[in-house]
Amino acid sequence: MTRARGNKKTGIRSEHNRVFASVAVVAAVVIVTAVVLLVRAIGRASPQPTPMPSAIAPQPRLVSAPRPTSVISVADGCLTAECHGPMGERLNVHQTFVEQACDTCHAPDTGGHVYPQLASIENTCASCHDTGADHRFQHQAMGEESCLACHDPHGSGSPVLLVADSVEATCLQCHPSDQGVVAHEPYGANQCADCHDPHGANNASLLLGGDGVDHCRTCHTPTVEAMETGLHTHQEAEGSCLGCHEAHTAAHEGLLASQPRTLCVSCHEEIGQTVAGATVSHDSVLSGDQCITCHDPHASEHQAMLRNTQTEVCLSCHDKPVIAADGREVIALGSALDSATQVHGAITIGQCSECHSVHGGTHATLLRSIDTTVFVGAYDTRNYALCFSCHDKALAESPNATQFRNDDQNLHAAHLQAHDKSGGCSDCHSVHAGESPRLIVEAVDYQGSGWSMPMNFALTSDGGHCAPGCHEPMSYSRRQGGVPSLGGSP
Repeated sequence: MTRARGNKKTGIRSEHNRVFASVAVVAAVVIVTAVVLLVRAIGRASPQPTPMPSAIAPQPRLVSAPRPTSVISVADGCLTAECHGPMGERLNVHQTFVEQACDTCHAPDTGGHVYPQLASIENTCASCHDTGADHRFQHQAMGEESCLACHDPHGSGSPVLLVADSVEATCLQCHPSDQGVVAHEPYGANQCADCHDPHGANNASLLLGGDGVDHCRTCHTPTVEAMETGLHTHQEAEGSCLGCHEAHTAAHEGLLASQPRTLCVSCHEEIGQTVAGATVSHDSVLSGDQCITCHDPHASEHQAMLRNTQTEVCLSCHDKPVIAADGREVIALGSALDSATQVHGAITIGQCSECHSVHGGTHATLLRSIDTTVFVGAYDTRNYALCFSCHDKALAESPNATQFRNDDQNLHAAHLQAHDKSGGCSDCHSVHAGESPRLIVEAVDYQGSGWSMPMNFALTSDGGHCAPGCHEPMSYSRRQGGVPSLGGSP
């Protein structure tokens, strides 16, 4: 009895399991069906990507088809994967190729799968593109190989369908690279087309901006305008910048064709002779920026195209002590000139070159003539030629030509014509600036001995007196009779 009841319960449980399994299967089918329908609905609702033209769409790599033997029209399609389709996979593709408009450039098949060009290469390209054929100058490559010298007619990995990897590489096929330490910025950046039209132009060298200086003006406007309007301009540079500069690269700063001095003396021959023949050199001419240390090579408001007034140019170096090439120290003049109450007239008018040869010379301290410091020997006017180029030599020869006299005795003559030991002007006078009247020095290196000899000079109403270490105190007077013994106080 108990076993019969148990068997009945077991049967009922099995029936329930079968029903549940059936329901589960139906539910799963419903869910899967719903998901599929939902996916399809979403797919229909979502915008579909536009297929790439077959000319540029990636194609499976197939073995190239054999050359057709039958006539094939353009309408039949040229751009199959096994024929010309792979051309469209390149980064830049000719628009007619993208549009599969091969008959824009090619005539129908004439047999043997040959599609002749409708016209010459140049005329074919010119039907759509400006090839510069109407300009005075045309790129030589256009005449020899036409457009195909530089461009691929179908597609390329480079911009504007260039046959090489870049503009630079395309140009280098015919134009060897210029080698130099300094490169013109567009050339260094491989931007040949910044200056040159690659097809044709009305200017020589296919320059974009005009002939010569007009082309340079497009970038270097301030320099060109300064040359056109400046008070003093570089005459030789007015015609062509290439008279001094290289167009692409150079071994020298500023794209100069050679070092500044060599370049300058190629025209300024007389200066070159001075520099070459100098036994005393001006270091700034031989080192550093050389000539352009002092001169503006393009234009200036100052004579000789100096960068500033002559005084300012000189003081740009000589405002501090300068060690010359021979080890000699050239004294600083800047502070002395700023504080001095008396300044030599040549400096006052800004003409250091009145006394100094600025490019090189044969006399000490670049003086234009013999150094007028100390002379030992009989008086000779030629020894004072430098001072006498501005000052009347009568100051040292005529009785009443100077205020430095005792009555009518010329005391310049007494000093300069002292028998066999004539003195020099700078025995008593400072050649640049000082604090004493008449530029009388406060102390002087006595005849090169190294002893700084005090002068103790003072002016009076009609004369003066001094007490140098070379003789006893002496006085002079321009009054009639003067100081009888030239000794004692006035």
